[in-house]
Amino acid sequence: MATHKSLVLVGMMGTGKSTIAKEVAKKLKIEFVDTDTLIENDENLTIAEIFKKNGEKYFRELEEKIFLKIKNDKEKIISVGGGAFINDAIRKKILKEYLSIWLNMNEDLIINRIKRNAKKRPMVDQNNIEKSIKNFITHYSLPQELGSLILILMCIIYFVESGSSTLFTFLFISLTIASRFRFV
Repeated sequence: MATHKSLVLVGMMGTGKSTIAKEVAKKLKIEFVDTDTLIENDENLTIAEIFKKNGEKYFRELEEKIFLKIKNDKEKIISVGGGAFINDAIRKKILKEYLSIWLNMNEDLIINRIKRNAKKRPMVDQNNIEKSIKNFITHYSLPQELGSLILILMCIIYFVESGSSTLFTFLFISLTIASRFRFV
């Protein structure tokens, strides 16, 4: 198994990838990278503005270009956009070079979380938020090629919020068990 210096959080929009990655990075005193922020900085526009001005295809190409530039040269935690793992080039790089964790949660919880700031989510149909999100959940459901490990969001939140220093021990044990049973 390759040595992974960095951890990538992947999963459906609204599962808390950026929030969790930022908190874990802060607690571990390592770099936090949010690909959406890198994209916004590169374009000098918000994600919503990029979608409105240039469309999804342009955004996905930009997302791929930005992610493929990220170096796995030191410990960091990376949060990628909700659709990033569907991209073949991004997924292949994540699976080859990083330890990845797929964050997952109940559909109703995702819907409620996204409704709170749906206007910031350009892919969500503002006229039918719930239906739009359900379509995304179906489209972006867990791919056959999983990340290095699947964890339930609530487990990670527990470890982060409790200030537990056992987060990486928990991840290591989970990864070891998963690899023994060929889940990775």
